[in-house]
Amino acid sequence: MKFKWRNLIFFCLLLLLVGCKDREAITQKEIDQFINSKNLEHVSIQKSDNNEYYIFSSPYVYIYRSSSDYVKSTGLIKEGIVIGGLEKGSIGLIINNLQVLRDAKTYVVLIDGKTREYQYGGEKYLIIKDNRIWNPTAQLKITFLSIENNKIFETDY
Repeated sequence: MKFKWRNLIFFCLLLLLVGCKDREAITQKEIDQFINSKNLEHVSIQKSDNNEYYIFSSPYVYIYRSSSDYVKSTGLIKEGIVIGGLEKGSIGLIINNLQVLRDAKTYVVLIDGKTREYQYGGEKYLIIKDNRIWNPTAQLKITFLSIENNKIFETDY
């Protein structure tokens, strides 16, 4: 009986080690190769987490995990803002609206009748992270506000 328990413990430890091994982090070289292979220009790269990047190249927003595991979305373009890269818990924006870039100080995300307000620092490439965002039907409203809380831009997605 002792021999069987030892094998069972060894097998369980092996499964634990294999299951817990985190995927290797994406390297800059891999990202550069991907960008070159897709002939992307005017690119901005934003790290979402260790194994996921947003790659912005208007009018596209890519969610990159590896050269064979990525999502390309043609963003909805409204009043100079590209909205795309919808992923569970996040969405990407390319902001070319000069008034938003210059005057917005906060943005509000409305999902299921509940709002959350975030500070906005004039970023041209923005990832909105909110665990309430869900793919494929985000059903959210994004509103950019000035320091006086005047509405600068609003859209449903």
